[in-house]
Parts: sequence; C-alpha cells; structure tokens
Amino acid sequence: MMRTVNLQLPLACHTPRSTRYSSRASLRLKCSASSSATDKYKPDWAGDDFLSKVVNSAINFKPLYEGVMKPMARNTLINTAEKNGVSWMGNVEKLEATPEVYEKFEEIKDGAVEYPDYYEVPFHAYSEGNLCWQAAFEAEPATYSMALRVWPKEEIAWDAAQDRLRNSYTDCIVQHVEKYGLQQPKSIVDAGCSVGISTRAIHDVFPEANILGLDLSPYMLAVAAHRDETQFPTPGSGTRQWKHGLAEATGLPDSSTDLVSLAFMCHELPTAATRAVVKEAARILRPGGVLVLCDNNPKSPVIQNLPPVLFTLMKSTEPYSDEYYLLDFEALLVEQGFGDVHTEPSDPRHRTVLGTRI
Repeated sequence: MMRTVNLQLPLACHTPRSTRYSSRASLRLKCSASSSATDKYKPDWAGDDFLSKVVNSAINFKPLYEGVMKPMARNTLINTAEKNGVSWMGNVEKLEATPEVYEKFEEIKDGAVEYPDYYEVPFHAYSEGNLCWQAAFEAEPATYSMALRVWPKEEIAWDAAQDRLRNSYTDCIVQHVEKYGLQQPKSIVDAGCSVGISTRAIHDVFPEANILGLDLSPYMLAVAAHRDETQFPTPGSGTRQWKHGLAEATGLPDSSTDLVSLAFMCHELPTAATRAVVKEAARILRPGGVLVLCDNNPKSPVIQNLPPVLFTLMKSTEPYSDEYYLLDFEALLVEQGFGDVHTEPSDPRHRTVLGTRI
C-alpha cells in the first residue's frame, strides 16, 4: 500500500550525496538511452505548424478553455499526486493555517518591483498566474506530480522520482565543472526559484556556496523561506537567501557570481524575456562562471509523442510554449558570450543546457 506523506512534515526528498554520486554513471546511461534525440527539432504541436495552430485555436476558445481544459489540466496533476501518496490538499490546508508564511511574505515582498506584462497572465490554470497564494501553496505537490509523470511506466515513489529529476540536473552541473576544469562555485543565483526546491537541490551539491533564490513571486518566496526555517537547514557553511526581483534585472554587481541556474523557468517566458535573462546572467557571471538551464526537451521522443489530450492540456497552461520550442538556446548562449556550450538530455522529458562565461 502506498503511504501518504503530508508535505508539512520533514521530507525524504534528498538522497545523501554519497549515494547520489555513486549512481551517476548508471543515471547518465539511463537518461541517454531514454532521451536520445530524434530527427525533428521540436514537436509538431508547438511552433508554427498546422497542428499547433489547431491546438491554439481550441485553447483560445474561452468556453472550452475555462470549462474543460483548465480543470482537466489541474485535475491531472492533483490525481497523479494523490494516488502516489502526496497529500496535495493536506499540504495546502496546513500552509493556509500557518501565520509564519504570511509574515515571511511581508518581509520578502519588495514594493518597488514592477511586474512585466508577460508575468501578469494566467499560468498553470491559475487566473493570477504565480501572483497568488493558491499557486504558492500548491507548488510543491505540483512539482512532485510533475516528476512522477517523467517516469509514468515505472513504479516509483514520489520522493524517489523527485530525487532522480533533481539529481539528473545537478549531475550535469558537476560534470561540466569537472570536464572544463572550473572552480567549484562559491556564489550561486537560482533565478526563477519558485518555492526553493531547485535551490535546495543545488545547495546540497555545493554546500559551501552562498546561494540566492530569486523569484518574481513573493508568494512563492514566502513558502521557500518558511520551509527553510522549519525543515531545511543549509547543508554546509554556505548561506541561503531569498530575493523578490526580476531575473533580467537582478541588481547584482557585474562579475559577482559563479553559477546562474534557470531550472524549469524558460518555458514560462516569451523569447524577449529569455534573451534578457541570459544577457543578465552573462553580466553577473565571472569569467569561468557557468550558466545552466533545465527545461522541456524539444527533441525528446516522449515530448514529441505526447497524446493529443496531454499536449493540448500542457499548452493550455503554458502561454509561451510556442516561443520556447522555437528558440535555439545553444545559439543564444554563444551570442551572449558563453563557450563550451552543450546540451545534455538529462531525463526522458528534459534537457540541460550549459555554457561557461568567457
């Protein structure tokens, strides 16, 4: 019987580093075998193709979107989580009843932040996008559900799926640093950090680093900061801080950072914003610093062959999908002054793109 885990309790989502490193070789082989590139550079249901236009027309028909697609997309994630032992509703109820979360919101929110137009649109079936408590309170179980859907045919626990997802990303960073003889990062920015799951995963690997979780949603950051105080002490001598702000205008000094991470962020940006974020990363990175991004892999056979219902639901909650799938990220990094640029198919659905600041 699958045990139900309430996320307010200490989580078992972080495999000890010794175990993680010992399994790297087998993980890489597994990812490469399941995620080999196809001849197509993107799915037919994204971009300017006829199928994409048909799907977009359906999404733009408001009664269909509001009455069918939106609730279906949401229920798909909730059902995946609940049937695999993640207490979606229980987590939300506990956070709603926790005064410290609202106190963190007041501490973190920067009233001077101006939200760009692209951010004030519906995301992930939330009318207010990421700028609401519901999105923040549901972000953790939604993330765990997403990881489970990466390996739908395997009987895998939700925490093991999450570990595998994060390890595949951080392994790529470690391998890049080692391959090109770079210094271990001491200063890290995790841009678009949401509720801090990616931030903590990176910090587990580089425990001596000082790491900044940056996000445009003070609601997400409030949950991240609360979790830090109640469940996730920093793993080493480094520090972990949270900042409300824009990834394309961080306010950080030039050449002040060793690693910039964009984990599952770029598919939520229009092309112009993505370019601005990469340009800002190049500005704040020191020579020899690393930019790394992980997101949906346009060449993944899994992504390219999603059933029509699933890719329609996916597009219905991701307004910038078409722009994301048409953007050449390797070319963008080279254009912004990065070398050693390469892409790794880090799991069956996702790719990790890395480059070194020249």
